[in-house]
Amino acid sequence: MQTVALSVVIVGLLAGAVYGGLMFDRPCPTNVPVKQYFEVDRYLGKWYEMQRYESEFEENFDCVQVRYTLNEDDSVQVSNSAYNLFNGSSINALGRAVLSFPDEEVVQGKLNVSFFGAPNDLSNYWVLDTDYETFSVVWNCQPRGEEQSEESFWVLSRTPTLPADTDVLFRIHYIMRRYIDRSLVRFTSQLDERYVVNVSCVLRMIFSSWTKSGYKLTN
Repeated sequence: MQTVALSVVIVGLLAGAVYGGLMFDRPCPTNVPVKQYFEVDRYLGKWYEMQRYESEFEENFDCVQVRYTLNEDDSVQVSNSAYNLFNGSSINALGRAVLSFPDEEVVQGKLNVSFFGAPNDLSNYWVLDTDYETFSVVWNCQPRGEEQSEESFWVLSRTPTLPADTDVLFRIHYIMRRYIDRSLVRFTSQLDERYVVNVSCVLRMIFSSWTKSGYKLTN
């Protein structure tokens, strides 16, 4: 299996890159709501990417997953992975996250996330809404001059597919209608649809390893 080395800083999922997002001819919005009374411990664990703004480092990648675990110093380890279903290349990266403003009376879902040992000095992973058990909506915007901005956006799920829960879907769509350009949103596959029987991304990666060892897959 081919591994792609990344030289960009990745945030979040890959749920969460801060660089390589989409450029907009506008300043960063100032009225985007962020999750209040954010609970880091409840956010830990595995998430699957459902939707995103396409970015250079994630282009053509699916099966995007992230796992958050607590470090001994109370920071969070971020483990990202993604898989290209067409050419078999993969992305794997470890990062570190800390709350952007941990001393606030009301802790907000704003985090500093960095990869490859970069400093954690930029608030670049904003959890706009989450119920911790089902979904998370993540956004990031960085100014690029006075009249432009670079934005990233992700919808994450605890399971490979979002549950058909009316309240969950309403909360996701509420944010997207108001703050996200839905025409630029890309859906992320967690299934390999090239096969008659859908194969999960994890199994697809295993099958690819078998193929390298001499086993053959047939379409």
